[in-house]
Amino acid sequence: MRLNVSKQIVVCAVALTSIGLMFVAPTFAGTYMGCPGTTNPGPVAGPDVIVGTLCHDAITNFNSAAISGVTYEAFSMGTTSCNIGTVHLNWIDEGNNPNHPAISQNFYRLKNINGTRRFEQLAQAWLKHGFCALCGSACCTDRLDESCDHLGVGCSDPYSSSRNGSQTANMGPKWQINATTGIHPEPRANPGGATSTTVSRRMHIPVTELEVSNGTGDVNATRYWGESQYVAADDAAAGNKNNNASYRPINVSGSGSAWSFSALGTTQRQQCGIRAWADTDTTVTDPATITRVVETDMITPEDNGDSALVIIAAQATNLGNGLWHYEYAVQNLNSDRSVSSVSIPVSSYLTVSNIGFRDVAYWDGDGEGNVTIDGTDWPGSHANGAVTWACTQTYAANHNANALRWGTMYNFRFDCNEAPPYSHGDTELVGATFGQFKPNAQSFVGDTVAPASVTCVRGDMNNDGLIDAGDIARFSEIIVNGAATPREKCAGDLEAIADFGVDLDDTDNFANCLLNGGGC
Repeated sequence: MRLNVSKQIVVCAVALTSIGLMFVAPTFAGTYMGCPGTTNPGPVAGPDVIVGTLCHDAITNFNSAAISGVTYEAFSMGTTSCNIGTVHLNWIDEGNNPNHPAISQNFYRLKNINGTRRFEQLAQAWLKHGFCALCGSACCTDRLDESCDHLGVGCSDPYSSSRNGSQTANMGPKWQINATTGIHPEPRANPGGATSTTVSRRMHIPVTELEVSNGTGDVNATRYWGESQYVAADDAAAGNKNNNASYRPINVSGSGSAWSFSALGTTQRQQCGIRAWADTDTTVTDPATITRVVETDMITPEDNGDSALVIIAAQATNLGNGLWHYEYAVQNLNSDRSVSSVSIPVSSYLTVSNIGFRDVAYWDGDGEGNVTIDGTDWPGSHANGAVTWACTQTYAANHNANALRWGTMYNFRFDCNEAPPYSHGDTELVGATFGQFKPNAQSFVGDTVAPASVTCVRGDMNNDGLIDAGDIARFSEIIVNGAATPREKCAGDLEAIADFGVDLDDTDNFANCLLNGGGC
């Protein structure tokens, strides 16, 4: 029945064209109920491109290359797109036409390090620009086939792994595409041509970062995932850009300077790479030992009233002896304004150590002016009640500064002498603040895991609800020995300008608290 509807639409289109009327992009109607195997329960208004299958063919492994004394392995993945919407998707590339999708490739790893779990991005590729859509059945049985210039409703289009990894004019840098709107100019910047090595512009990873995958059943084993994302202007204009990425497990084997990559499992459709962490790490039963992976979607403010999606995932692990490790991953799916700072609330009365950061490498003149994007790490600091990381340069100072751009994921971490707060056996969340990079920058907030806040009654050193002679002994002991809990620091830090400790400068005000019957 649905196929008959499609045929009637085509006949109607031909009739309208023959009498000189404009043909509007066809839509499905009636009993069309979406595509089997996707999370889409029914047709989405407008075009809606997703990655229906990742690595539908064998992964292409390229020859390794040594660059500045570092050996790299490289590979690329095949992608099959699907249009699960109600209108065809533009796929026009002839004559420098920008109305076609661009395709990203990313590579991630989950690794256990000293009892903590880290989910990190290891590599990214330049973009493959689409040309000439076909009409396969990878996602939908009912399809409306169209010309090479459109991905028809219900149609799928495959690109082989070798084609997605080709070092040709069909590749282009990410910076030129506004992933919020899907709009990009043509001709594209630095379009392919001669490349210096076999790994240039492809996903490539230092061999020192690789180890054998240890299976798919143990969350503590080292595991890998590939991800791809399609970005298209008409898809974004229809409000369908947030489901365009999918991920799939990847097997890594080899040793020394010889490694290979192959696909495992099945494609997780409409799920971007960061989702693999929470999807995989589902074994947490005691939040006093390790918390579940907390994943929060944040809708960002963008230009012209538009919005985009940034995702934070986090987990806290008990290291013992009162110390906790906090691990964060932040993926910018499609925010053009990008992210330039991340701030996690952490009381200044707490002790923070081992502040860390990780980004993903940029390559081969992938920034504006064919200059490689700066890879300077974001310095982290604990001050003013937060642990904060920030890009070292502004957009005005350097358009190619190391902002968290679309289609990439950065990591942030620290240790702290305070556990996350709990309620009913689960972790309570706090609001992390994110700053934007490009002009018209604003901030936005997302809930995540963080150390519990420090609360106290000023002057109440023994935490009995009173400020009296019972507090003198503990105050004096801290002055002499210097050891205090975070709550005691809060209670005894009584000087006019807090210094987040208890010392002789607090003595006069402590005495006044006692003399005033607790009026601190």
